[in-house]
Amino acid sequence: MPLVRLKPLLEDARKNGYCLGSFNVFNIETLEGVIEAAENCKSPVICGIYQPHMRSSDLKEFSVFVRAIANKTKMPIVLHLDHAQDISSIETAIACGFTSLMYDGSAKMSFEEKVKTTRSVVEIAHRADLTVESELGRITRVGIDDNAVEENITDPGLVQEFVQETGIDILAPAIGSISGMDEQDASINLDLLKSIKDKTECYLSLHGGSGVKDAFWEKLISSGINKTSVYTRISNTAIQRMRALLEEQVPDVVVLMGAVRDVFREMVEDRLATFGSKNRYNV
Repeated sequence: MPLVRLKPLLEDARKNGYCLGSFNVFNIETLEGVIEAAENCKSPVICGIYQPHMRSSDLKEFSVFVRAIANKTKMPIVLHLDHAQDISSIETAIACGFTSLMYDGSAKMSFEEKVKTTRSVVEIAHRADLTVESELGRITRVGIDDNAVEENITDPGLVQEFVQETGIDILAPAIGSISGMDEQDASINLDLLKSIKDKTECYLSLHGGSGVKDAFWEKLISSGINKTSVYTRISNTAIQRMRALLEEQVPDVVVLMGAVRDVFREMVEDRLATFGSKNRYNV
């Protein structure tokens, strides 16, 4: 089917108590692995495009390919721009047919400046009937600011103002998860999440899903998380699979790329089951 917009899927996830999975894709193998997982699990998926991954690819051309693959499946597929830094990126994504957008802006912006620029993004996106996601606080990143988790945490006192003044559809709060974390030992502040949920009707998104223990997802979903992003665990597993093949002296790059596709399919299937979205779309 054609690419779908995110909001109806978020409404269903909230209503039925599960979480949508967003998985970064950047080439044929990663995309096919995610789509195959969606088909096998009968689940909607979000294909996230993180701009730094597109340094060697053309965003417009890749989005055409995503649409072509999505058209071949009966599963709902969302094409999501992840962590956009500037308004021009948002405008490009809309022109390329993206069906969901996330805007961060510069980490150096003041709260007031972020409200102003995010509001501008929302006005542009809503004219195209697209949802906008944005961080409040800062999602800590491994190797960048992973010693500043507490400093980056979301101030619950700013939640209502930020959501109301910007008009965003999805709030990505910083509640202790860390993007780029492979081991599942993130310290999540569940009380903070519940406090944030009490202050807004906005959909809630958790980044850094790779570092969250599987047993904790039920609590996160019941406390308000409707969407999550996972990449690092999948990427690291793919690297391990390729390294094992190289140690076996497998000489063919086709085999290596096939291993990447297989890992993405297997890992995304596992995550969809964990997030409760498996068998949500029976056709």
